[in-house]
Amino acid sequence: MRLRSRPAALAAVGVAAAAMVLSLPGVPASAASRTAAPSAKAWVIGVSNGYFGNTARVEYEAELKAYAALPSVAPHIKKLIINNAGTSVAAQIAAVDGMIAEHVNAIILDSNSTTGLNPAIAAAHQAGIVVVAANDIVTSKLAYHVETVGNQFGQAMAKGLVSLLHGHGNIVVLRGIAGNAVDAAEASGFNSVFAKNTGIHVLATVYPQWDDAQAQTDMASLLSRYNNINGVFTEGGMEQGVVRAYLAAHRKFVPVTGTDENGFACQLKQYQSQGLEGVQVGTAIYAYALALKTALAALSGAKVPNFIPIHWTTWSTAQSIKNCNPKLSPGLFLQTADPSDGISLTPAQVDKYLSAAH
Repeated sequence: MRLRSRPAALAAVGVAAAAMVLSLPGVPASAASRTAAPSAKAWVIGVSNGYFGNTARVEYEAELKAYAALPSVAPHIKKLIINNAGTSVAAQIAAVDGMIAEHVNAIILDSNSTTGLNPAIAAAHQAGIVVVAANDIVTSKLAYHVETVGNQFGQAMAKGLVSLLHGHGNIVVLRGIAGNAVDAAEASGFNSVFAKNTGIHVLATVYPQWDDAQAQTDMASLLSRYNNINGVFTEGGMEQGVVRAYLAAHRKFVPVTGTDENGFACQLKQYQSQGLEGVQVGTAIYAYALALKTALAALSGAKVPNFIPIHWTTWSTAQSIKNCNPKLSPGLFLQTADPSDGISLTPAQVDKYLSAAH
């Protein structure tokens, strides 16, 4: 995944307007929920993103903008205010405080910390602002929570790799950001699978921070240290860099795990004849869009569950090859929609906004 840095400045994006369906398909009616006061206003929506160093974070915002521009959604949004604070918890707290001061109606929060933003969430709640956490985990009970990748996601990837290795082999592991809650949750999942499969041996673990370029560098270093790697486990967003490292080192391909990036699907198609195999697990990159849908529903008085589940897909090498689309960006995550969650964006719709961000 290419490194994408952004200044931590507020960007106000006006979005034009038409009628939104406020129900949340696929969410059990029995889930714990809260109800906001009914209103038909157009709303000011803040988006507070922490780390913004990879293509996934860029696409989360692209997906949100694509959803906000839909004719059924746009009339309900007066303005989007987007801030990318970097990895500093203090900077993100300041950004959220700034949004509260600007009297936004809702904040979509991709938090740098499970607990560090809780006081800011409480302040927003006190001000009558709806907060929806997405992509990262917060412990505050005052926020709505869109499910994020975690234990089950890590398990799905690990099971795919174990299957490709027939239960035996030496692997290296490429993780995200050390100390990050999502990284820890994914690790809990994949480690539980590896622990049950005693024929799998982890040679080394590195942390390229879900960044494709850093993953290529780290993988090149691992290839120089080990000549007995049978498989590569990545948490995703790093697999294209792994493949490039193998190509540069002129080493025989081994099975690689990754997320649903179009570029990896196309690498599997291009190099299958040379022995490249892989498993792709969808990241539900539509999480920000679902968070926006949730915020609008809450603001409009709908009864909204506190926890909103999402769904992941798993593709074999053959399925990935079918999903490769060379006309779309290599960094595009292909699981841009899940009708059961009420999000029906196509990869092409999202790619339009992703390309504009480059």
